[in-house]
Amino acid sequence: MRVADLVADAALNIRLAVPGSPGRLARPIAWCAPTEHMDPTPFLTVNALLLTNGMGLNVKDYRIWDAYVERLMSVPVSGLVFGLGAAHRELPPGLVKACEAHGLPLLELPPEVPFVQVMRHVDQLIAAERYAELRAGWDLADECTRLAAGGHSLAQVLERVATTIRARVAVLDHNGFELMSAGTAGGGTARTTLSLPSGGILRFRLAIEGIKSSLVLQPLLGPVAAVIAMQLSYTLGSRSPLHSREAARFIEALYEARGTPAPALRRYAAEAGFEPDAEWGAVLIGGAGDVAPAKLRTIAWRVRVGLQAEFGTVRFMEEAGLTTVLVQRGEAGMELMEAVQKSFQDAPELSAVVSGCGNLDELPLVLQLARRRVGEPGLHQAPVADLAGVVEGLPGAGLVAMSRRLLAPLMSDGGTALRETLEVYLRYSGNTRGTCRELFIHRNTLTYRLRKIEELLRVDLDDGEVRATCLLALRIVAAGT
Repeated sequence: MRVADLVADAALNIRLAVPGSPGRLARPIAWCAPTEHMDPTPFLTVNALLLTNGMGLNVKDYRIWDAYVERLMSVPVSGLVFGLGAAHRELPPGLVKACEAHGLPLLELPPEVPFVQVMRHVDQLIAAERYAELRAGWDLADECTRLAAGGHSLAQVLERVATTIRARVAVLDHNGFELMSAGTAGGGTARTTLSLPSGGILRFRLAIEGIKSSLVLQPLLGPVAAVIAMQLSYTLGSRSPLHSREAARFIEALYEARGTPAPALRRYAAEAGFEPDAEWGAVLIGGAGDVAPAKLRTIAWRVRVGLQAEFGTVRFMEEAGLTTVLVQRGEAGMELMEAVQKSFQDAPELSAVVSGCGNLDELPLVLQLARRRVGEPGLHQAPVADLAGVVEGLPGAGLVAMSRRLLAPLMSDGGTALRETLEVYLRYSGNTRGTCRELFIHRNTLTYRLRKIEELLRVDLDDGEVRATCLLALRIVAAGT
C-alpha cells in the first residue's frame, strides 16, 4: 500500500495537494493514525499515514504549521491526509507551504468522505498485501524445499531465491566471510541481512543486496530462511549420510590402499557418488602449529561450500586436525586452486595442500603425498611426485601413471633429447664430463638442456632427493612400457 494508491482510488475522491519530495508518493503506508494533537509524534511510528481535521490547528502563523510538519517528518510519516469540513473549509495556506518546504505529501479529503472509510480502505489493502507476501514467501519456501529434497545444492537454492527477489543474495559466516552467493545487485540500492536459524555455536546470515525499496523481505524470506539454514547445515554437517558414511569409508580405504583391493576401491568410489575412471581433485586442510580447532573447521566449511558450487561431486572426511576433501570436475571448469584460494585470505596461519590426478589407481599415492605436505602455513600446490611416493608405490599402476605425469613435460617438444639427457645425467650422478662424452654434446649444450629440464619439470636438479625421484621415475616408466 503506497501513498499514490490513495490518490489513484476514485472511490475516495482524495485530491493530491502537495506531492512531496521525489519518491515520497511511493513510500509504503504501515497504518492509519487519526489524531488532532499538536504534537502527535509520541504516538506515531515510521510510515504511519496521519489523518487530521486540524481542529487544534486553526492558526494562521506559518511558523506553527512549519513546526508541526517538521515534527511529522522527523518520524517520518508516509503522508498527511487533511479532512475538510469540520474545522477548515479549505486547506490552510500555511500547511500547504510547510508541506512544500519539507517535502511531505499532503492529501485533501472532501467533507463527504469520513476518516473511517479511508482507514477501512487502507486496512483492507494492507491485509491483502500482507496475505500475498506471506503466500509468496511460503510458495518460495515450498519450491526451495522441493529443490533441496531433490538433491539440488545450496547454490541452486540460493539462485532460485535471488531470481525471485531480483537481487543478490549471499550466505555469510559469523566472521562476515561470504560462503556463497547468487544473483546480481541490479534491482536497487537497498541492503539488509537476515539471521539464519541455527542450533550451533556459529551463526550465519543471509545478506541481500540490490533489492527494490518497495520489497518487504521478512514475510517473503522468513520461511525460506529455514530451508536455507537446513541446506547449509546439511552441506556443512560432518554427520550427513551423503558426506560421512560412504565418503569416510572410501577416503579411509584410500589412505590404507595397500590393504584394499582395487575392485573394492572402485565400488567404494561409486557408492560415494564418484566416477571411478574420471579425474580427481583433492584438498587437504590442516593446522600449521597451534591453530584453534574452531578456526580450522570454519575454513574447512568455507572450502566445502565453495567447491560444491563449482564441482559436480564433493565429499569430505574429518579427523583430528585434518579435513580431506575430494572433488570431481563439474560444469564450471574452474581450476581447483582458484576455487579454494579465496577461502584462506583471512587465515594465513592454516596449511592447505591442493592436488589432483587422472585415475583412481594414482589417487592413494596423491593423497599420501599431499598429507605429507600439510603443516607449512599457506595454500600450496602439491608436487606431482616425491621420493617417498615413488618408493611407496612400488609396484603398482598408480606409480607408473604418476611417473609418466612427472616426465610428460620433457616430451612437449615432440622429441626425446631432453629425456635422454636427464637419464644420462642422473646415471652419471651429475658428472658433466661423462654426460657430455656419452651424448656427444658440448658442455654449454648440456647446461642449456639442464636449465630447460628444470624449467619444464619445475625442479632443482642440485637437490639430491629430486635427482633420485627423477631417476626412479625414469626407471619405472621404462619398466612399465
